Amino acid sequence: MRERLLVIDDDDTVRQAYETHFSRSGFEVRSASSLQEAASHLSGHVFDAVIADVILTSDVGSEGLAIAAYLRHQRHAPPVVVLTAYGAPEKAEAAARLGVDAFLHKPVSLVWLEGLLRSRIEDHRRGPGLTDMAAAV
Repeated sequence: MRERLLVIDDDDTVRQAYETHFSRSGFEVRSASSLQEAASHLSGHVFDAVIADVILTSDVGSEGLAIAAYLRHQRHAPPVVVLTAYGAPEKAEAAARLGVDAFLHKPVSLVWLEGLLRSRIEDHRRGPGLTDMAAAV
């Protein structure tokens, strides 16, 4: 079964690079360039993981965190990786409070990111109890 990935980034070049890499790596990829487009995908599909840029517009500036907050309230929230080109400590702190799986600074190696996503997806499928027990052994 192919992992389903939602990529949310307003930069066409970045989004297309993620789409190409992850599709070639066996993921089923959907992408969005705005909060509204991401909401549309999230309302109609289940994803195994989500990659979201923190800033999608200059008006709001924290849409990626809004997406993470929305997903955390879902019954089976997928792993969420939030990316930023701007190192604002308050955004990293907000991401940590939301329980995102990773808050990363761009640029990031797509091969490394793929490994991180696969690991988080596997942990998520095992469930929190099994992951915690395996870490304790």
